[in-house]
Amino acid sequence: MDFYLYPNLAGPVKVNGTWQVFVWLNGSAYKPTTFSLTFREVTTGGTVLWDSGQLNPTVTSSIGNYMDVPVYNYNLSVPLAHTFNTATTLQVQFEVNTGSSADTRFWYDSRLYPSKVILPVRDYARPISIKTYSVDNSETTLFHHNWSESWRKVIVRANITDPFGGYDIHAVNMTILNPTGYPVFEETEMVRVSDGQWRLNYLHLFEANWSYPIAAALGNYTVIVTVVDTNGYYHNLGFGSADPFIEEERHIFTIGILKYYDPIFIITDDADDPLPDAQVYTTWTNGTTEKLPRYTSANGSINLTHVLAGNYGLTIHWKNVIVAQTTVYVDSDGPFTIKARVYQLTVQVYGNNGMPVHGSYVIAETQSGVAYGLDTTDQAGKALFKLPAGTYIISAHYTTDYWLTVVRAHASEQVLIEDSTSRNIILESFPPAIWSTTLFWLVMASILVATVAVVSMLYMRRRA
Repeated sequence: MDFYLYPNLAGPVKVNGTWQVFVWLNGSAYKPTTFSLTFREVTTGGTVLWDSGQLNPTVTSSIGNYMDVPVYNYNLSVPLAHTFNTATTLQVQFEVNTGSSADTRFWYDSRLYPSKVILPVRDYARPISIKTYSVDNSETTLFHHNWSESWRKVIVRANITDPFGGYDIHAVNMTILNPTGYPVFEETEMVRVSDGQWRLNYLHLFEANWSYPIAAALGNYTVIVTVVDTNGYYHNLGFGSADPFIEEERHIFTIGILKYYDPIFIITDDADDPLPDAQVYTTWTNGTTEKLPRYTSANGSINLTHVLAGNYGLTIHWKNVIVAQTTVYVDSDGPFTIKARVYQLTVQVYGNNGMPVHGSYVIAETQSGVAYGLDTTDQAGKALFKLPAGTYIISAHYTTDYWLTVVRAHASEQVLIEDSTSRNIILESFPPAIWSTTLFWLVMASILVATVAVVSMLYMRRRA
């Protein structure tokens, strides 16, 4: 029997420790039983990236390694370590052998007999950044106490990551402490503002607002964002606390009277399109460089908030490659546009009949096997990648049901990227010859049966 993790992983996941498979089983007779386990990492195209091999687990149950007519739970455990890649899934295969003379039943999706897998995962939901914005949607850390009532609002947005996807994020809460450490906005649930694919995405944006009074104390305020995932939810149900399955991040903003520039920098690729999720390291006017990067938004922009005029250095990374280094003199809010050495690759996937293939997975990898992008072809059979200069292996994978026959097609090509370009990939094995499909032979069999029936009737009439 097989278990599969679904949906596929939204980010890399490290599993290290005791892997446990709980299965509920019973048999038609009291029999000694042998068990085995196999774990695999499988891509969306069905390629096995890692195989643990067949393992002999430690078996724990109330009757040991025996099977009986009543339903029993068996804990199959093995020590193992492996790091899974983004967009792959875990396949868990277990085998039970009670001999040929006894029937065996496996129970799952049952309230009384819940077969399941428990993994010692070291990656989970966590807040990675918090930013504050004014009512005009500009990023800032300075809010004025003498603004009008409609402007006295702090908009807090937190970026939350979860390698299992957004469905695993149970709750995101925000607390704001005043300069004396007293909570002025406590344990308020933040609202998800991600797009419609949030259940499968790795990065998620949450938002909450605080309208502060004109009498709010001047000084630094602390925003505390906490994240609880599914583990924390069930731990809270059982033990009254989500700890240790709760993650926290903090951010400082100020209520005061100072005024600075709020420059906007827009990062684009070679085709002048915005470059989202690029890493930008800022060097300040005093020569110090940020240790943690800022990530460009969907429109390719980052903001510096309340800075003085001067030269600011920007080092831009894309896919762990430096694609731009420049110095900008800031004397206004901008925006300042920076073109990075990132190029667009359009991949067009065709079948052997020259028709575009919609729904094919296309992967861009370096020659050393590092994945730089995964996309699915659109209705026109196109997938788009943004890549730094270099040589890549572009592969297309397509699986479909064609005339009642499962067809798997694959093709790859090496591409040198030095500017924005396009490339065609042809799936030579799709569509297959019509006579190689199951439905074709079913139709032919039906025609043959009908022909035989007609001939038989004509023969019987002639004899009569």
